[in-house]
Amino acid sequence: MSLRLFAAAAVLAVSFAGAAFARDTVVTATLQAPSADGRVVADSAIWNCTQASCTAVPQHAVSVHGCRDFVRRSHARVTAYGSPERQLSADELARCNNDPAPATLQANAAGQ
Repeated sequence: MSLRLFAAAAVLAVSFAGAAFARDTVVTATLQAPSADGRVVADSAIWNCTQASCTAVPQHAVSVHGCRDFVRRSHARVTAYGSPERQLSADELARCNNDPAPATLQANAAGQ
């Protein structure tokens, strides 16, 4: 019985350690134009901006929702958004910037 309890505790410890490491991931937002603001508070994080690049360490994974919040609060459009582990796709970036998805644009162009 104690071996099972030890194994369960070990599994929980590893899962919590993984979550702690995930929170330290730096997310970068590449802006379409240089930022006038040196700092932006968005997506529950403080973003430090230099020229057309902003970085932060948010407390959650890269998402379209987080990107949209950054775009709304920074008043900037992004050309890339993500971490070394995950970058938003072209369709996700379009949703982040409130643009029509690239697939929709292609379909509309083909129908004309």
